[in-house]
Amino acid sequence: MAKDPICGMEVEEKDATFTTHMEHETYYFCSKACQDEFEAKEGLRHNESSKKWWQKILKEPKGTPPKCH
Repeated sequence: MAKDPICGMEVEEKDATFTTHMEHETYYFCSKACQDEFEAKEGLRHNESSKKWWQKILKEPKGTPPKCH
């Protein structure tokens, strides 16, 4: 069982309809609303308030991280 990171509800991984893969980890959600809220908070939804720090400073398009190499 996985725990929904938004509401804390237990979600069975094999039956999960709503998942998000981020940074080599899978997050499981009980509903589309919880998934949408998580993605907005993590900057996966691209509106000004939910952008990650480097998106706001560098104004990179489509969530592209800064080039470090």
